[in-house]
Amino acid sequence: MRRGAPQEQELVGPGAPGRGSRGAPPPSGPVVPVLVFPPNLVFRADQRSGPRQLLTLYNPTGTLLRFRVLCTAPAKYTVFDAEGYVKPQSCIDIVIRHVAPIARHYDIQDRFRIELSEEGTKGRVLGRKDITSVLRAPAYPLELQGQPDPTPHPGPPSWTSPPRTRLHESLLTMVFLQT
Repeated sequence: MRRGAPQEQELVGPGAPGRGSRGAPPPSGPVVPVLVFPPNLVFRADQRSGPRQLLTLYNPTGTLLRFRVLCTAPAKYTVFDAEGYVKPQSCIDIVIRHVAPIARHYDIQDRFRIELSEEGTKGRVLGRKDITSVLRAPAYPLELQGQPDPTPHPGPPSWTSPPRTRLHESLLTMVFLQT
């Protein structure tokens, strides 16, 4: 990649690269660990309720923390509760939905950034963590989902009895031949 060339994906917000965060000195004061589960997100295009994932953010500290969720591709995702607070010694669930599950987005890696700050620190970020996200193609093509197996089977399943019409046809043939 050329230096100074615009990147296709870039984090937006004050803590994003190119806005003073690279090469900047570490924040003065306490650094808060960002505990998030799962560590990366995998969306499936064939999920019935739509491709969505649950991200759990933990606050192990004894103080109220403010969080913010940033994304490299905001047009592809909806983040419910993208900003808010996590009470001390508790957790919060953040729902992330992929709103554009189309074939050209399969296997494209995006990133989410979780930023934490304390109330009253004037937006000074105390901790951040990047989470990768990817949309996977359906296990089966979408046009085949919900349909029976299209492969032909050579005969009836072994647990079914033979059809009675064939038995009667053979008896009728024998009767006609004897007369």
